[in-house]
Amino acid sequence: MEKTGKLVGTSFNPTAVSLDGPGFSLVDVTNEPANCFWNGQTLPSDWLIYFRTACNKFSFSGRSESVSPGTVRFFDLSLPGNFHAPAGFSAVRVHFDPDLLGLDEKAMKRLKGLADIRENPILRGLILPALSGWQGSVIAKEIQHLQPVVRSMMLALVSSLLEARADPDDLRLARIASIKKFVRKNFRNPALTVDEVVAYSFLSRRALYYLFDDESLQVSGHIRALRTLEAIELLAEATAWRRSLTDIAGASGFTSLPAMRRAVKEFTGLSLRDAQESPVLLRTRADELRKQTEL
Repeated sequence: MEKTGKLVGTSFNPTAVSLDGPGFSLVDVTNEPANCFWNGQTLPSDWLIYFRTACNKFSFSGRSESVSPGTVRFFDLSLPGNFHAPAGFSAVRVHFDPDLLGLDEKAMKRLKGLADIRENPILRGLILPALSGWQGSVIAKEIQHLQPVVRSMMLALVSSLLEARADPDDLRLARIASIKKFVRKNFRNPALTVDEVVAYSFLSRRALYYLFDDESLQVSGHIRALRTLEAIELLAEATAWRRSLTDIAGASGFTSLPAMRRAVKEFTGLSLRDAQESPVLLRTRADELRKQTEL
């Protein structure tokens, strides 16, 4: 996208944050209202764009419209277009390669004909929360790791929108990301078990274990690791002395204090007493565990 003196006033002072990742860009613009345009690129450039805020006038390939907050659309930026960016305009752009996703021209035409896909469950429950949760420092360090994850998520989305069967191996990382998101949301509930994850994922227990075969932690281990991390962080709080260990165990999702003791020893190598008496070492172990449990 370009800004020129003809279209942008001299007072335009953009503070756009454009974070380029593996096949996607996160873009936030907080500026005075401005008109922007793009001439079209020489090579195909296919994007999924999520408008966090309203866009008063968005003109694309001869079609002009007002876009409401939350709208999600497919666009081909090899074609010209323009938009009026209001103050605080915010959007997420996800670039994808049709060839990598096995999409022909007919499939792409169908996707771009969809006016708004915000209600798609994969988009709403997996892709946007994942993109919003990734921080710049994480993306910079994990580009090689994130690239196949984003591709797998996009493939899952496209196959659902086109009602086309996808290879299970291609969907593997998207499924893992979805399950980890479910576990992260519910690990503080002591009732969360592998059986609950099996029911959520619509996989058999055997298929679930196979899915996580190459992960550093199996599902049960991931649940315990998140609970341990929560317990460590609660123990490290300045007001931890006011709470009983049993209370901290319950708040972290453990069914009992002995279960928390075993998990802390398993993931940190420290006894619960040593953990309490070594706050610096405890924070170090927490950082290591946090890296292990991130997407």
